[in-house]
Amino acid sequence: MGKEETPQQDKTKELEAKAAELSELQDFLDKREAELDAREKALAEKGPSVAPAADEERPLTKEQEKLIEEGCKAYGIGKKYLLKARIDPHTKEAVLITHGGAKVRFGKGMDAAALDPVRVDGVSRKKPRHLIGKKK
Repeated sequence: MGKEETPQQDKTKELEAKAAELSELQDFLDKREAELDAREKALAEKGPSVAPAADEERPLTKEQEKLIEEGCKAYGIGKKYLLKARIDPHTKEAVLITHGGAKVRFGKGMDAAALDPVRVDGVSRKKPRHLIGKKK
């Protein structure tokens, strides 16, 4: 008759097999983590992770600059209050953002009403109210 294993020996072999499997998994995870760290370091050296759109990198043409100027004129935005301007590549409209936080679009032949001055420059024109005490 062959030598039969006791339940204790069965559990020991089972635990050793699981320990070996866990060791292999841990080695795999360590290797993968090192690869991800190396990739992350390489990406960090390249600069910001979100690159600007290809259309925004190109300088504006004279026609596009003219459209932006017409949009500023139509909305009553002075050049010094224009925070950012670009041309939407899909609609071919000028997108204008002001210091006052207004974001407007302007296309060829569009009629536009002038913006409120606060939305253009961000300066409040309301006089401060005195809430406590009498006004002297």
